[in-house]
Amino acid sequence: MAENNTAYQCPNCTGPLQFNAKIGKMKCDFCLSEFDVDEIKSKYAEKNMKAEGQEAQEFDWGDGSEKIKGYSCSTCGAELICEETTAATSCPYCGNPTVIPAKFGGADKPDYCIPFKVEKKRAIAALKEYYKGKLLLPGSFVASNHLEEINGVYVPFWFYSGTSEGSATFDAVKESRHRSGKYEIVTEKHYDVYREGSLHFDKIPVDASKKMADDLMDSIEPYNYEELKKFELEYLPGYLANKYDETKEQCMDRAKRRANESLVEALRGSVKGYDSVDRKSDNTRFVGEKIEYGVLPVWMLTTKWDGKGFTFAMNGQTGRMIGNLPISIPKAIAWFIGVFLAAGALTNLIFDDLTGAAISGIVVAAIVLFALVASMKPVAQAKSADRYVDDGGLELSAKTDRFSHTTERRNVVESNSK
Repeated sequence: MAENNTAYQCPNCTGPLQFNAKIGKMKCDFCLSEFDVDEIKSKYAEKNMKAEGQEAQEFDWGDGSEKIKGYSCSTCGAELICEETTAATSCPYCGNPTVIPAKFGGADKPDYCIPFKVEKKRAIAALKEYYKGKLLLPGSFVASNHLEEINGVYVPFWFYSGTSEGSATFDAVKESRHRSGKYEIVTEKHYDVYREGSLHFDKIPVDASKKMADDLMDSIEPYNYEELKKFELEYLPGYLANKYDETKEQCMDRAKRRANESLVEALRGSVKGYDSVDRKSDNTRFVGEKIEYGVLPVWMLTTKWDGKGFTFAMNGQTGRMIGNLPISIPKAIAWFIGVFLAAGALTNLIFDDLTGAAISGIVVAAIVLFALVASMKPVAQAKSADRYVDDGGLELSAKTDRFSHTTERRNVVESNSK
């Protein structure tokens, strides 16, 4: 029955309503009328409340390991087959947006939402811009890479607020140098450094969907929390949305690791006046204070090139685009050889040393190639939570710097005289 889902219709012409990212309002596809979210919310409040209590027909999917739900489209009556976590979709027959209130009702209602601000056409244009300046990209990729699918998705996230507290020890070194004959004497004074303190974090985000790659979701951070709004179903029409399928307990470890790593790095940053500081050990814990639930906007774009699929994600609020790209091996080799020859020639010109020039060329070429490859593979899981530290910053509760020992080494200084 259609009572368990909602298709928003224009009060003026009954055409389908969608949330429009550009204007931040609901807009009719037919008569182009625009409506504030609160206005439409009041018109559908009673219907959505009833729909929250309506059960959908459940089916086994495949081997029975995954459940699917059956709904009747509120507009055309066609059967909608959805995954168990689906909260917003569109009818494959009439194309009208459909919201399933029960998935975001009661205890499962998100606390927050950031509505889409980036339009679909802007996301497509941004993908083409993303390819530009990638020096190792195969020449045929831009011309023959085809966009297979693009979806605006409200991704479920848990937000963790709390305090990371603990301590860390470091080996800190003060270095001095002087010349003695043909040697350069390097003296290193080592100190055992101890720091103890705490950092408070506000809303560290962790995506709560098994369908979304964690590293991809981390890589499109940050979102501007100043635009967090109270969640309303009316932000969903026109986009896909899913309820969480990973609990707050299952996602907690990712937030803890990020918070604790940020604390250790902050403690390291408090060690001043040394030439080098190396971490020796740490002992930290995250004390959670509040866990909240929300949905954040993401454009998911899938392309195909040379028989392979590539997935890109765009932050639907800020427009930040991310995704790994293929690497042209011939271009990589050409860059390595070119940088090797240039760096080697420059070194030999300055120092008149062929062996040193060769070594210098290899080192510089390797560094440049590493940087170029990294620019092609930027997707990575977040290791810290620095963006979510509150304004108070690090609170140090203990610090000691104790001299440990001295080491000395001698480097032969080559003379350029002949």
